[in-house]
Amino acid sequence: MVTIAALFFLTAGLCHALLQNRDVYDAVGGVVKTYAVQHNDDGSWYAYHVSEPFAKIRNDKLVVFDASHYNSIREYLYQSPLNINHCEYAFFPLFPLLWRATGLSPIGICLLNIILFLAGVTVLLLLFKEKLTPWMALLTLCMPYLVIFAIPYSEALFFIAAAVGLYGLVKRRYWLFFLGFLLASMTRSASNILLVAWLITDLLLCLKQRESWKQYLKNVALHLAPVITGVIFVIIIQRLCGAPQWFQFVSSQETWGKEITLPKWPFTDWSVEGKSVTWALIYTLFIPALAWLATKLFTSLSHKESTIVNTDDNRQWQTARLLSVLFFVGNIVLALFTQNGCMYSQARLLTCTPFFLFLVLDLACRPVPKVWRWVVAVCLVATAVYCSKMLLGADTLGCIITLLLITLVFYHHWMPSWLRGTLLGITVVMNIYWTAYLFNCFLNCGWVFT
Repeated sequence: MVTIAALFFLTAGLCHALLQNRDVYDAVGGVVKTYAVQHNDDGSWYAYHVSEPFAKIRNDKLVVFDASHYNSIREYLYQSPLNINHCEYAFFPLFPLLWRATGLSPIGICLLNIILFLAGVTVLLLLFKEKLTPWMALLTLCMPYLVIFAIPYSEALFFIAAAVGLYGLVKRRYWLFFLGFLLASMTRSASNILLVAWLITDLLLCLKQRESWKQYLKNVALHLAPVITGVIFVIIIQRLCGAPQWFQFVSSQETWGKEITLPKWPFTDWSVEGKSVTWALIYTLFIPALAWLATKLFTSLSHKESTIVNTDDNRQWQTARLLSVLFFVGNIVLALFTQNGCMYSQARLLTCTPFFLFLVLDLACRPVPKVWRWVVAVCLVATAVYCSKMLLGADTLGCIITLLLITLVFYHHWMPSWLRGTLLGITVVMNIYWTAYLFNCFLNCGWVFT
């Protein structure tokens, strides 16, 4: 599977390289777009679509958006000219420190990120090796924002670290669990979501199994220990690098437009490409995920097993499943209350984690109860109708890929093999092009990434 995943990135790279050729691009230029940037005299700029061949890969083109800040931290350890209003303290230090330690160029760190992601996928596949069929493993290649693991962002390091943590959790190897979640908490500012997710996860399991509050507090302490330790390390590192106050990464979030607000409707997003994935995820899965958590709460309080809640063979699997669903829901809830209704970045924050892939593989390995199939089916149809305009655009292909992935995950057990194979092949092929297209958007400062 790892070899096939590596071939996926190679094929996406080949697709990108072919579309750099004028003749090849002109043959499909009416469909394939790229971005150009207009710089204004006041220093502002904006990106717009043009029909031009894809850009060649250069080191300087890879240091844009968040990658420019990671590169700045790598070079100056939070003391660079880019750290205006202390904005860079919002970025956690482990990834830029790794980049600094390796001495790699931007192209080199992209290759390392792909390797880290492939290693993380291997770790997760090991968890499911007794349940997973080869075609189910290919669902990994249907994740609609795989491009994030091929650019100088921290997601690949977070993925391998949290994947090791999940493996240690399920296999009852606490040192792996601790190490994985410690490193993950030093890589991305996801500790606030993880803290709440662990509190709720352990509470639900405590109520379900009628454990004492003493046992609950012990479980919480064990699960939160690596997260809290990781955050402490981040605080110390940033303070040593010149942070004007403790917990500077919290106040720095305001620089990026995040503040406590009430949810706003309708949602907005400045990225057309990102919105095509975010809308499909939120409108299709958020309500079923909340309903599933509500049933877990009900059955935990009543100490009964519901026919619409999957019973499980192992507490550790239940813990990993609950944590993964809560991490998915937590990201959406946090965005609802901090981003003024603009759901920017959710496409990568929701899909580019081992928690999301864990749920994909977990759901693929076992038949989904009938009631949940109907709930998701209704949400799928409603989302397809609501997002119908995004189902027709080359720059919104991510919507189709996401809906196909959800369809395969929830309904493959009831599909004939020829239909399942056809849908899987179509999704992977579309995702190869989509990955190449998003990578080119990044190179050209397309308004897709933060």
